[in-house]
Amino acid sequence: MTYIPDLSPYDYLPDTVPAGVEVLAVGWLDPGHDFPTADDDAGDDADADADTDVDPVFGRNLITLAADHFTAATRGVHGCRFRHLIEADFQYHAVYGTRVLFLGHAEIRVVTPDGRWLSAPTLVVHYIRDHGYRPPAEFVEAVTAMRVAPGDGGHRDGGAGARI
Repeated sequence: MTYIPDLSPYDYLPDTVPAGVEVLAVGWLDPGHDFPTADDDAGDDADADADTDVDPVFGRNLITLAADHFTAATRGVHGCRFRHLIEADFQYHAVYGTRVLFLGHAEIRVVTPDGRWLSAPTLVVHYIRDHGYRPPAEFVEAVTAMRVAPGDGGHRDGGAGARI
């Protein structure tokens, strides 16, 4: 996957962004680059209990966004390139609570209170749950508030009750 530092200008699929909209990247991770975790001192050991402190509203909304409000879908998929403690390779289908998600093929876009968009790959759900990634506060706030960026794709009516 393409690496883009958190809160840097988004430039992965610029044709999917309306003119005049400022978009910042969140969660475009790569093994060659450090990222904030729930416990930065734990390093790779944070994977063991990565989802223990995720706010339940944020987690539920993030799952809903990845399942029902994704955008910028591509024909291909990006897999997780990080080491996994349980499985040999990351599977593109993942169970989160009662939801089965297909990850790595699209983006989640939310809006900050000042109108900027934040764009994350759908893999951000996996990165948070399974690798302890902690996205910027702006992203957490926008997801929690469910300020979905207007978009062209992926919206489907979906169920509730998901948990990260």
